[in-house]
Amino acid sequence: MKSTSIIERVAYEICDAYRGKIAYSGSAVIATAFVLTKKQENPSVNVTTIEDFLKDSQVESGIADIIYRNLNGLWDDVVSLIDKYDTNTLIELIMNYNGFFNMSTPLSIINLTSEILDINENDNILEICSGTATFPVNALQNKKIKSYTGIDINYNSNDVAILRASLLGNNYRFILDNALTYNYTSKYDKIFSNYPFAIKGNDLDECRRSIKEHFNLNDLTVSRCSSDWVFNASIIRSLETTGKAVVIMTNGAAFNIPDIGMRQFFIENGFIETVINLPSKLFADSPIPVTMVILSYNNSSVRLINAEGVFSKADRKTNTLTEENIKTILSYITDGDENAITLSPEEMRDHDYNLMASHYLEKPLVENGVLFSDVIKSITRGAQTKPEVLESHKSIIPTNYRYIALSNIANGLIDIEEGRQYITDIPKSLEKFVVPNNSIVLSKMASPTFRSAVVHTSNEQSIVATGNLFIIEVDENIANPYYIQAFFDSELGEATLNHASGGMTVKTLSADAIKNIKLPLPPLDKQNEIAVKYQAALDECVILQRKLNRVLIKKRALLDGEE
Repeated sequence: MKSTSIIERVAYEICDAYRGKIAYSGSAVIATAFVLTKKQENPSVNVTTIEDFLKDSQVESGIADIIYRNLNGLWDDVVSLIDKYDTNTLIELIMNYNGFFNMSTPLSIINLTSEILDINENDNILEICSGTATFPVNALQNKKIKSYTGIDINYNSNDVAILRASLLGNNYRFILDNALTYNYTSKYDKIFSNYPFAIKGNDLDECRRSIKEHFNLNDLTVSRCSSDWVFNASIIRSLETTGKAVVIMTNGAAFNIPDIGMRQFFIENGFIETVINLPSKLFADSPIPVTMVILSYNNSSVRLINAEGVFSKADRKTNTLTEENIKTILSYITDGDENAITLSPEEMRDHDYNLMASHYLEKPLVENGVLFSDVIKSITRGAQTKPEVLESHKSIIPTNYRYIALSNIANGLIDIEEGRQYITDIPKSLEKFVVPNNSIVLSKMASPTFRSAVVHTSNEQSIVATGNLFIIEVDENIANPYYIQAFFDSELGEATLNHASGGMTVKTLSADAIKNIKLPLPPLDKQNEIAVKYQAALDECVILQRKLNRVLIKKRALLDGEE
């Protein structure tokens, strides 16, 4: 194989020959190399005019159209290049040079995909958004296959793909069309797609309608999702039930809020086999990391792999996957590792069906932790009652009955003083939401962090918690509630709650997620010691807050005494 620098030099020399002439493109350079090889293979071919060449060389009509479209008007310059380069150099230029085409699939991703798909001679292969045929040239050139079909909307790229395919064999077909709206009448054994990211437009909307009807999806799921999942749905629809597909998508589509519905649909229906979060800078034109998704049917679980750190430096700006890197990633798929985790749909449900392996693998480390469920006597959701119910029982004078809402909790403290939020009595419908003494109230949603506090009441008082709170009664024979609150108020506790919430943007907790939290639980006497210090810190916060409030009032009244 010629060095990349030699191929690049030849490509730019051909470009220079056309400089200042009619508009040309990368496909014109590849077409030129194709014509020069044909002339070298058959020196007697007439090259007086482009029409003479096409007639005398007897190239098939599709190839002839490409040559004429790209080189008509440049023919004298093409002829001037005859015998300037050797045949092997020209063939390598035709097959491997992609310097004129943005976002070509990196060879390292193609090599990994080829290993995963394990293509054989009985496979019918589809590539959606096939570009310049980089995939078949590098993955299929030395393999027997039944058929290959590539589809792409860019005519320059498609021209190059067809020229390359003519050197691969007669069972390669390239279609110039929109991959989203094309009518796929066949099913394929193996599919690969490195589709464009974040596209919009009428064609995308047409495809949304099509997949909505095909899969019986609801409007909100389809209308909100990114183009990545529209492509993924089109691909799974065209895949044989025994087949396998590999797609390259954005990391955002693996965890963002608008795509939750589509991730749920794919995972719950067993369409996702494996997800590999790849390193950044694999693409020469973009530094962003991407995610590889392996699609197939009847998967009861999903293997998530964090391969973000598995790479080698290609040069100063780009990374690559060497043969050794690829072996490492394949071992994560087959054997597992600390960088891999296999999850059921049920385990992913409380995590917004997040497909980023790091979300599950980078758990807060709680040494000798115990499940929170082991120390919980009861956990209930606060009263999900209409505001008017509480309003109808409000009292303007202090009583023994009050209610607390999320807004009353901050920094481990509950602020319901100064005669606010008193109610005349506890309606029967709200009796089960009365907070037991020394119970913990914990917010269901982070805003921006989760809020919690210990509720201390006397026998005469009753406090109702509202719907955005969980009421957690702790077994005080095992755990001190103020110690648990001290844990929630710590950095480790905050990280633990965030992880339990599962969400990347909107963080919410379920009762099951709370029960499954692991927390450090030293002996009760050690807990009591920490709890006393925590309560002292809370008391100090109250004193300082009152002092701050007095200073703020004084500051605002400074002008009142001035004449």
